[in-house]
Amino acid sequence: MKAVIVAAERQSKEVSNLVAYIKDLDGTEVVVIPAIDETDEYPARNNYAFHQAAQIMAGEPFFWLEPDSIPLKAGWLKTIEKEYSLCCKQFMLSCDQNPPHDLIGGIGVYGPRTHEIIPKRIDGDMKGHGWDLWMFRKIPNMIHWSPLIQHSYGVYDNNGKAEPHRFPQNISIIRRESVIFHRDKYQDIINYKLLCAKNHPKQ
Repeated sequence: MKAVIVAAERQSKEVSNLVAYIKDLDGTEVVVIPAIDETDEYPARNNYAFHQAAQIMAGEPFFWLEPDSIPLKAGWLKTIEKEYSLCCKQFMLSCDQNPPHDLIGGIGVYGPRTHEIIPKRIDGDMKGHGWDLWMFRKIPNMIHWSPLIQHSYGVYDNNGKAEPHRFPQNISIIRRESVIFHRDKYQDIINYKLLCAKNHPKQ
């Protein structure tokens, strides 16, 4: 299984940081796909980027990354691939939900038929939403929900606005079994782990 990220120009620095960090963590090479932006509107631009990756990866499963999804442990992708191979589902996403504000995260494993199953344009009653919420509403029976993938946008107020997590201040929220965390908006975990490695080099 390959890890894949679509690199929009506006996120080039964050993508480079993540790719270098993953390589240093355990040698995993991330497939970086230059974004072909068809619109500036959100979430349509994200849907197009995702579908671009799905078409390129057609015929094989892949792990979809975003700049704020940070692997936590060496061997993270192999651990995910093992669970995916046993789940007998087309997709594998995080088991985390924070209703009513946040029902699903898009980080996870997408099967070889993703480009056929998930539409490029989200229309009809789901227009204006991302492909991940479309999956939650339309094809939940095709999804395996895994605790290996941790998803949380932050701490919500009563209006549904999330205050992003900061690390290492919020490091205690990460589950022991999780091997990747989303969402680390500021890539604090990368800086934290690099600092730890510098202060405690391997013997």
